[in-house]
Amino acid sequence: MKYGQELQENIFPPWRLSYVSYDILKQELKTRQLDHGWTKRDETDFVNLLDNELSKVYDFVNAKLSEIDARILYCERTIQTLQKNQNMNSDANYSIMDEALTDILFDVNDLSKFTRVNFTAIQKLLKKHDRWTGLDLKQTYVTKLREKPLDKQRFDVAIVYISALHDICRNRGKQSPGNSASGGDQNAFERATAKYWIHPDNITEVKAIIMLHLPVLIFNKAKKFEASDSAVSSIYFDNPNFDLYTGRLQRDEMAEAIRFRWYGPYNSKNVFIERKTHHAVWLDGASVKDRFRINEDQVNSFVSGHYTADQIANELRTKGTDESIIKDTHFIGTGVQESFKEKALEPMIRVFYNRTAFQLPDNQKVRISLDTDLTFIREDHLDGVERRESNNWRRKDVGIDSPFTYLKDNEILRFPYAVLETKLQTHLGQEPPAWLTSLVEGHLVHEVPRFSKYLHGACFFFKDRLPLLPWWLSEMNVDIRKPRAENIGLTRSRSFKPLIDGRYRRAMIEEKEKFNKDAVINNDVPPVPPLKKDDQDQSP
Repeated sequence: MKYGQELQENIFPPWRLSYVSYDILKQELKTRQLDHGWTKRDETDFVNLLDNELSKVYDFVNAKLSEIDARILYCERTIQTLQKNQNMNSDANYSIMDEALTDILFDVNDLSKFTRVNFTAIQKLLKKHDRWTGLDLKQTYVTKLREKPLDKQRFDVAIVYISALHDICRNRGKQSPGNSASGGDQNAFERATAKYWIHPDNITEVKAIIMLHLPVLIFNKAKKFEASDSAVSSIYFDNPNFDLYTGRLQRDEMAEAIRFRWYGPYNSKNVFIERKTHHAVWLDGASVKDRFRINEDQVNSFVSGHYTADQIANELRTKGTDESIIKDTHFIGTGVQESFKEKALEPMIRVFYNRTAFQLPDNQKVRISLDTDLTFIREDHLDGVERRESNNWRRKDVGIDSPFTYLKDNEILRFPYAVLETKLQTHLGQEPPAWLTSLVEGHLVHEVPRFSKYLHGACFFFKDRLPLLPWWLSEMNVDIRKPRAENIGLTRSRSFKPLIDGRYRRAMIEEKEKFNKDAVINNDVPPVPPLKKDDQDQSP
């Protein structure tokens, strides 16, 4: 399919006039080139036309974002009024606000698609221009695209705020119970994990669908959410023989992955020492991920062995930490330091991404994470290039400023897809909710069993050193987009009303309430209050 036709099929009709005039600019290119050959005047005219189209789209996106922010603020103030006024604190009013937030969420999804479609259109025009004229406008136009960045418009902050307000409506004015950081103990349960790739065209829609059933998990509710809060950075360690890589790829017994992770800005003081072990003998063959925290200024000493597991345990004991935590920390620290010494481990790769996590507080039955802007960066010295000053545990010249345009092409790999990971508590007999099954079996995601970020990055940078490569590399040559399944995902009716899996939001809510009432009347199940959190999580 030619891109002009694809663009027309992806246009949201109410915004039609705000899209890039792709066919007009393409015709200008073709007509002038065929008529008399490309001249300086033609180049000036074309660049002016393209500038006007970029400004038109950029201004429209900014205007819509401002409108969305204002609508979110209105909903927030209205919900606060409902919470404070008992006469207004009714199910009907919270349902109205729930619908209003759903409308905003659909607009965020449409705006995200609008932004991406127009960015792609401009890239296509630049490519055609360079091919037909022999000039290099695509490279010189980079500065203008950075000034008006259609490829970097961020919608995550809006989604997080909508999620928080939606969760209050779902709980009829009450905050979710428990600690939002309840997902922090990642060793507490057995999980069945599945991994999927998501094409950039579908990322915001997938986020929105999940958010309608699970709230965005915010680990620090004491501060206002910022885009940098979603950043996750990890340094993976291995040796020049890539023994850890090979063990993980072949799924050897007791195979390890060791990484040092921090959240948010580069200057974060907290670093988590993490170890994944396949079929750990001390857990009767169960696989486990365990970790503990140290200060960033202690990491180099820990790697060298000067800052020992004994010292870490003593410091925890001085602080009055629970003895079981001290014992676990000492066990993990000792094991990691033994691996560093016996296997001669050194930093190899940094993996960066922005993570959105979805989970009910105090409920780990279903946990979903969505990682975007996935990037792999070299940290090794294997080619004789000293990337880490004074043999520091990580590079000092790289922060969290994705897409890291200052790095050379041989230093970085930008992954083309987002990565979705679902985790279920299978040992409790947890079955996936119907909405999740519909999502992962639909057109929006592409399953990639056993996908590993470290293995993927390592096989890209160090392919010549590795005798074995992951199976999913062949999938990189496949277009993972699928035809849209009927009545799956977020769509709009002919009158542009929001539809979720082909149904109106209010109809879904009313059906759930009717089911609960009928069940109570027929004594089929104990009474379930309508529209509590767990109810909506199980809605179709």
